[in-house]
Amino acid sequence: MFKFDRLGEEIVSEIAELIKEDVILTDRRGFIQASTDKERINQFHEGALISLREKKILHMSDKEVKTLQGVRNGVVMPIVIDGQAIAGLGITGDPQVIHPQAQLILRVTELFIQDAMKRKQREEKTRDIEFFVFDWLTTYRMDDRFFERGLLLGIKADIYKQVAVLEVTNMEEQFTVEEVDGFMSAQSIHPDVKVIRWGQNKLILLLPEMNQDILRSELEYFLLYIKRRKKILVAAGIGGQTDHFNLAASFMQAERAANASKKLKRILFENELRFELVLQSIAEPTREEFIQRTVAPLLKEPELLSNVRMWFQENQSMQKTAKKLHIHKNTLSYRLQKVEQLTGLCVSNIHDVLLLYLGTRLLDEIGK
Repeated sequence: MFKFDRLGEEIVSEIAELIKEDVILTDRRGFIQASTDKERINQFHEGALISLREKKILHMSDKEVKTLQGVRNGVVMPIVIDGQAIAGLGITGDPQVIHPQAQLILRVTELFIQDAMKRKQREEKTRDIEFFVFDWLTTYRMDDRFFERGLLLGIKADIYKQVAVLEVTNMEEQFTVEEVDGFMSAQSIHPDVKVIRWGQNKLILLLPEMNQDILRSELEYFLLYIKRRKKILVAAGIGGQTDHFNLAASFMQAERAANASKKLKRILFENELRFELVLQSIAEPTREEFIQRTVAPLLKEPELLSNVRMWFQENQSMQKTAKKLHIHKNTLSYRLQKVEQLTGLCVSNIHDVLLLYLGTRLLDEIGK
């Protein structure tokens, strides 16, 4: 049913701009809930109550002003939706002058409210679907009755075999219901794909069984469409294929791949993860302890740490690294010797180099 929150204020404001008169909006009991004259809010308007009961447009002349409570000269009209009078609309002024416009204003208002109510119903259904998918992808305990709930929401769960996670790295507000509906209409990945909002900056794609090369290709076009529409950067990870009872596993894999995708800046399938898989499987306390035993001394020497990162980035080439850092090779060699002294790790020993590299990567992960 219609609620008098922002929508009531919007209706009153829009009508007042159109006709340049004071406007009120009452609830079904005749109490004013929105008004251009703020002092009238919560006052009883007897004329509106009569109009609602009779479902008729009424003139409030001098006679009504004297005999009815809370009434001023003007016109009151019942807002009728699906045969029910849900609110009263009043416009002050000379009733004879206002009346020609009254029916048109009333019809526009009714259409406005109908559209708002439909939009609210759509948003409520979207939230119900989001809650269902959240339960689906975060629990391993479900039965046929659980998926019957999905059918009531229009989701035939057993056709979905895979999950993709799209994560936005530069957006503060959440995607709107209208935007997600637009994405659904624009996608050409598969007719049965479902696009679901997930938290502040993620979209979840529920995918039916399909060719993985086609999936990658079509997802690239889909990401390009989203980037152009919203001017945002999107990382994408895709979990492995499974059955609908185990879709939570595909979701976890997709999240892991999306996290790695942010750095690699390309669509990433979970089965492509290699070093990232090792990094993300290391528990937080173990990461911190490993850092303490390897690169922790470099935290007090940011220039040395930056040089080590560049050295790895340039595949341990002294010449290329020195050029990138705009320093002489001898200076770089001296700095690497200092790294050895601080960490106890030899930069010419492959075992120690691996430990040094892993330490810097774990630092990067913690920094994120």
